[in-house]
Amino acid sequence: METKESRETPFFLEKQKVRLIDFQTEGWILDLGGGGEGIIGQLKGKQVVAIDPVKNELLEAPDGPLKIVMDARKLEFLDESFNMVTAFFTLMYIPAADHPGVLREAWRVLRPSGKMLIWEAALPTRMDQTNEFVAFYLEIQLPYQEVQTGYGTKWPAVELDKSYYQNLAEQTGFKILQSESQTDRGVFFLELQKPG
Repeated sequence: METKESRETPFFLEKQKVRLIDFQTEGWILDLGGGGEGIIGQLKGKQVVAIDPVKNELLEAPDGPLKIVMDARKLEFLDESFNMVTAFFTLMYIPAADHPGVLREAWRVLRPSGKMLIWEAALPTRMDQTNEFVAFYLEIQLPYQEVQTGYGTKWPAVELDKSYYQNLAEQTGFKILQSESQTDRGVFFLELQKPG
């Protein structure tokens, strides 16, 4: 018999390891979902504008970035304000129905030739009917330190894999510069560009 406790205990996928190499860009970097560990903020410091809809997530993030409570689905920035937008394991927390709007907003605030960098884990549709949540541990290797954390969310209604995000990016108008599987268990990286 299924209990409330079993539904609240996540189904864990295998531990993932990611090596995050520093990247260069001029100007501000808009980091979607930059609260919590604030990985992009740890990597790029004061160059980052970290947004998150949850104030406590931003309070938990390390110092360095400018932190603003904001929803990625409705960015309060002027058009063409940023050279780069990042999403580090953020889109998995946003309902798939809202993904097109998030990418359109990222496109809007990017300058021509600006880039969007996405790191995500491929999430299958529900693999375990007794658990409402899916989670995994992640080891993130930054240039000068290692961060160990965990990410978890509700099972997605559709499969959220690399192909899903690539198709969405192309429909938005992005050119895919790089599409890389970072682990053999589903972590991937996309480098997208808004045409100049």
